[in-house]
Amino acid sequence: MVNKVYKVSSAKEEKMGSKHNQILMSIVVCMPILAYGTAMGWISPNKALLMGDYSPSNAPLSEEDVSWMASIMFIFAPIAVFVYGVAADKFGRKNALLCASIPISLGWAVKLMCAHPIALIGARALIGFGSGGGFVVCPLYVKEISEDSIRGMTGTFVIFSQTVGNLLVFVLGDLLPFNTVLWILLAIPLVHFCFLLRLPETPSYLVKCGRNEETAKVLGWLRSLPVDDKSITEEVDRLIIEQTTSELKFSPKLLFSDKTSVKAFWVALIVNLTREFCGCIAVLVYASHIFAEAGKDPGTSIALSPNKQSILLAAVQIVGSFLACQLVDRAGRKPLLAVTSVVAGFSMCLLGVWFYLQSIGVFMPGWVPIVALCVCIFADASGLQPLPFVIMTEMFNFQLRGTVATLIMAISLGTDFALLKLFAPLNSWIGYHFTFWIFSFICLSNVFYLIFCVPETKMRSLEDIYSDLEGKKKKNKTDVEVVETNHV
Repeated sequence: MVNKVYKVSSAKEEKMGSKHNQILMSIVVCMPILAYGTAMGWISPNKALLMGDYSPSNAPLSEEDVSWMASIMFIFAPIAVFVYGVAADKFGRKNALLCASIPISLGWAVKLMCAHPIALIGARALIGFGSGGGFVVCPLYVKEISEDSIRGMTGTFVIFSQTVGNLLVFVLGDLLPFNTVLWILLAIPLVHFCFLLRLPETPSYLVKCGRNEETAKVLGWLRSLPVDDKSITEEVDRLIIEQTTSELKFSPKLLFSDKTSVKAFWVALIVNLTREFCGCIAVLVYASHIFAEAGKDPGTSIALSPNKQSILLAAVQIVGSFLACQLVDRAGRKPLLAVTSVVAGFSMCLLGVWFYLQSIGVFMPGWVPIVALCVCIFADASGLQPLPFVIMTEMFNFQLRGTVATLIMAISLGTDFALLKLFAPLNSWIGYHFTFWIFSFICLSNVFYLIFCVPETKMRSLEDIYSDLEGKKKKNKTDVEVVETNHV
C-alpha cells in the first residue's frame, strides 16, 4: 500500500528530483489552520444577523453572547496545545493532526444543528480545541517533511492558511446564506481528514519508530527521487544519527537542563510574544472604528460596509502572506522580520499620531489611518506573523521540537486571550493614541533584539545556530587557545 501511495511518477523526476510533493503536502497539512482562520472571521459577517430580529437563534444574541463566542476559542486552544503536543510525540504527527480535524468538524456540525447561544459558544470551544492542536502539530509536520532549501517558504504556509481562511469566510458570508456557508466550512476539516489518511507520517517520526525502510520510501516520494538515491540514503542516515540518543516525549525538564537550549527557548518565545504584542490583532479588532472615523472626513470617499472592510483587510493579509512565502528563503529570517517590525512600528506610530491629533481637534486627512492600517496588516502578514513559527521549529532538534512548540503556543494563545480582554479597558484608561504608541515602541524595540540576540536560521545547522547563541566569548577563548598552542 505504501508503494502505491508514494510511487514516484517519472524517470525524469527520479533523476532530477522535485519539491512539488513537499509543497502540496504542506498545503494539505495546514488545512486545520485554514479552518481556524474561517472560525476567527466567521463572527464578523454574521454578527448583525445573529443580533438582529431575523437571528437563526430563537432570540437575538446579546453583546455578552458574542463576546464569549469571540474569546472562548482562546480559552480552550491553550489546553489543546498540551494535549496535542503530548499526542504528537507519543502517537505521531499524522495521528495527532487527524484528531485535530475531529473537534473542528463537530464544532461546525453543532452550529448547523442548533443556533442557540450556548450551542454556538460550545461549538466555538470545540473548534478552538482542534485549532490549538493544529497550531502545535502543523509547524512540526511541515518542518519535518521539507528540505532545507524550502522549509522557510513551507513554514509560512501556517499563517498563509489562516489569512486565506479569513478572506474565504468574509467573501462567503457576503455572498451566501447562513447555512450554506456553514456546510462549506464543515467540508474543510472533513476533506483534510480524508486527504491526510492517504499521506505519510513524517520521516523523522518514522525513524524514531525504527521504520527505516518506510522512511526511505517516504523521503523518495517527498523528494521525487528513487529510494536507493544517494541523497535519500544520506538523509536517512542523518536522521538516524540525530535520534540515536533521543527519547521522544514532552519533557520541559530536558529542555531546561541545557543552557544553550534554554537560550534558544527564550529567543523563540520572545520572538513569538513580540508577534502578539505588536498590536496587529488589536488593530484588526479596532479596524471598523478606524474606517468609520475616516469616513467622516468629507474630503474622502471611503464608505465601506463592515464586511467590505474585513474583505479589504483580509486581501491585504493574503498579499503580505504570499510575499512572505516568496521572500523568506531568499532574504533570510532576520532581515525580513526586522524590516517588517520597522514598518509595523512606524505605521502604529502614525495611527497613534492620527488619533491624538483628532482628540485635540487638529485636522488630518481621513485616508491616513486607512493607509497606516493596511500597511500595518501587510507588515504583520509578511513577516511578524509567519516567521516566528519558522524560527521556532528551526532552533531545536527533533527531540525538543514538540516540547518547545507546545509551551510557546500555549503561552502565545493565552496572551491573545488576555490582549483581547484588556484592549478596551486599556484604551479607556490611557487613550487609543498611547495604546498604539506602546505597540509602536514594542515593534521598534524588537528590531534591536533581532539584531543583537537572534541568530539567523536560514539554511544553517543546529551547531551553527547554537554557536551563535553561546556568544563570542567561547569563540574567542578557542581562538586564544589555538594561538597559545601555536606559540608553544
